[in-house]
Amino acid sequence: MLNYRHLHYFWIVAKEGGFARAAERQGMAVQTVSAQVRELERALGHQLLKPSGRGVALTDAGHAAFA
Repeated sequence: MLNYRHLHYFWIVAKEGGFARAAERQGMAVQTVSAQVRELERALGHQLLKPSGRGVALTDAGHAAFA
């Protein structure tokens, strides 16, 4: 089920460019943030983020969701 929390964590990961930085910003474990984004991706049926170097990049669906 989609909720605001999932969108919030996705937005932070996208803005920070990675799960580790997003987790540090929220004072949470990387696994917690990652699980929230995975739940969002499952709910939407699309991959929103892809690995890119030491961080992540938005997919086309991710750009649409972030906009």
